[in-house]
Amino acid sequence: MPGKLIAFIVTLLIIVTFIGFNIEHTSDIRIWFGEKGLLTNVPIFVSFFVMYLVGVLSVIPFLMSWTYRRNHRPDNMPEEPEGKPERNVRVLGGKKRKKADEDGTTGSELNPASAEPTGEIPPEDAP
Repeated sequence: MPGKLIAFIVTLLIIVTFIGFNIEHTSDIRIWFGEKGLLTNVPIFVSFFVMYLVGVLSVIPFLMSWTYRRNHRPDNMPEEPEGKPERNVRVLGGKKRKKADEDGTTGSELNPASAEPTGEIPPEDAP
């Protein structure tokens, strides 16, 4: 909880600093062709915040459709499993683990090409 509060305060300080440095910088924004669509002396930070707000508003329909699909799934569709889903992702520096099948084999018994070398020469390859 304190980490989130500190991150929020740092983010707020960065935003206020950005506004402070750009309070005097203005630009003309042309929304439409002609003189009626020209906004003059608009502060830079206002245009950035408007762009951010447009981005947030454009995500809302996607979020609502995702929520609707999740809450109104058909009866024959399986529910999401409880707990953490199993991932096939290797963490940096981690080693890939072999999963054991139901019969206790790791798969190397089934596929001799994936078996670890033992140093023995197979009989068919012997000189």
